[in-house]
Amino acid sequence: MEIRKVSVKSQVTLPKEFAGQLVSIENLSEGVVQIKTGKFIPHSERIFHTEQYGKRLKKFDQWMDKHDPEASELDELSGDR
Repeated sequence: MEIRKVSVKSQVTLPKEFAGQLVSIENLSEGVVQIKTGKFIPHSERIFHTEQYGKRLKKFDQWMDKHDPEASELDELSGDR
């Protein structure tokens, strides 16, 4: 265990292995903070990382395994005739 002092500006210096990485900081309870390294997910892409989306994607993959691709008439799909 390392002990580090929090500066008057509420800053803590992390060990070198954290250098250049994005971290999430979660306040678990009074006096307990958890720091995790991770990757940034843009708001517009967060839906792709949800359990609900994963289930839909798995269901689609199962459907694709049972159905061969078919040619489509794009004019018919778009309503342009």
